[in-house]
Amino acid sequence: MNPFERLFKRLDSSIRARILLPTALLFALTMAAMVAGAVHLYGSDIERGRRERAQIFTEMVASGVSNTMLSGQPNAIPALLGTLMAHNNELLAASLVAPSGYISVSTAPALIGAVPWPDLRKFATTTVVQSPNGNELEYAVIHPIPNATACARCHGTHSPVNGWLDLRFSRDAIELSESRLAKTLLFAASGALVCLLAILLWLLGREAVSPLQRLVAAMRRAEAGELTVRADEGRPDELGTAARGFDAMLAALRRSQAELEAFYRERMVRADRFAAVGEVATGLAHEIKNPLAGLSGALELLAEDLAEDPQHAEVVGEMRHQVQRLTHTMESLLSFARPPKARLRSTDVNGTLEKVLFLIRQQSRNGVVSVVPELAPELPGVLADPSQLEQVFLNICLNACQAMAAQGAGTLTVRSRTGDGNVVVEIVDTGPGIPADLRAQVFKPFFTTKREGNGLGLAISARIVAEHGGHIGYRCPPDGGTVFTVTLQLARPARATEHAA
Repeated sequence: MNPFERLFKRLDSSIRARILLPTALLFALTMAAMVAGAVHLYGSDIERGRRERAQIFTEMVASGVSNTMLSGQPNAIPALLGTLMAHNNELLAASLVAPSGYISVSTAPALIGAVPWPDLRKFATTTVVQSPNGNELEYAVIHPIPNATACARCHGTHSPVNGWLDLRFSRDAIELSESRLAKTLLFAASGALVCLLAILLWLLGREAVSPLQRLVAAMRRAEAGELTVRADEGRPDELGTAARGFDAMLAALRRSQAELEAFYRERMVRADRFAAVGEVATGLAHEIKNPLAGLSGALELLAEDLAEDPQHAEVVGEMRHQVQRLTHTMESLLSFARPPKARLRSTDVNGTLEKVLFLIRQQSRNGVVSVVPELAPELPGVLADPSQLEQVFLNICLNACQAMAAQGAGTLTVRSRTGDGNVVVEIVDTGPGIPADLRAQVFKPFFTTKREGNGLGLAISARIVAEHGGHIGYRCPPDGGTVFTVTLQLARPARATEHAA
């Protein structure tokens, strides 16, 4: 599985987990709260309706009881109450409470003689109360039976009521209605939740998953090397922004690829050219070096024979100088074309610089150039070939001294210090500096502004430093002079040195 597929699966599962699951949970909680609220609301309506019906029923029963008593048939009341029990399945018990508080007549024999209500005076009108036995599945309706004028013949006028009608009702029907309502609402909510999740899943697939799949498909094609693919579909959302960013990245990659290809083509052409030139130069140098050696020997003999003739001795001396110059040029050409292999080891930079500065002082005895060393003590060793490193520093210092000698005088300052995991050497001169139009060609082979130079010193130095894994550069301060900087790698990493210590 490639990285794009892993990314898509992670994004796909993340989107589904972060959107679908929380939405389903939130909707389920909302539905549960709505169902609970609806059950409570409609349950309260159902119970209120049932109690109102119970009140009306109680008033009808009280009227029947009063008519029976007025008709002079008090013994028919138990039968009347029993008939009412048979026709109302919610009625649990029907009782008559005497003015003294005890139950005189009841369809439940266990209640006869009981005193369920300690204070009957509060039931001045039809009242629905909780059952006195504390059972939450029952409730009672208490209705006072007034002492009418027609009743006064038997009951007297000392009491405003002749008793109370006590009807006990069951709440089973109410509980059953609430249970059915809750089941109905839960079923409807579950169906709505399933429909919503299906719609949400469809929208998620259309608006997120499918665009992601197309984007990942474009990434796979780009991974396979098809950098001309486009992922942008014109979407205004975050996925569209990501697709446009991906297209911009591919465009930058195409430009970089074209630039790299052009750069490497140029480097390959230059490498082939230099290889051919190197082979030719090596052959020519070998062919020229041997005759120059013979010519140099002949000129030495000729100089001995003409030593007494000053005029001819001067001509022979100039000839010998030119032969030496050609020999030096051939040696530099051979060193540039076929450089010796570096033998890298831990090298003391300050020791190498002191050798170079000793040679520079010997060549500057006339006092035209003053040498100022500023070497940091206890520098760590660098990974280098000592002889090649000495050649690099000597080439730079000689160029600096020649530039300052041309203007009459100057100061050569050589500094060494530690950098960020490396050692830095700065060679500073107070000469005229490098002209701005010539700075790009400083490290090119055979480029020189000196009459006696061959243009290979800095080119060889740059190649040696590069082979050592370092860096060479220069800058020209505005107030004049030139600063060459050579950066070299440490022989051992800093961490290894710390652990060893």
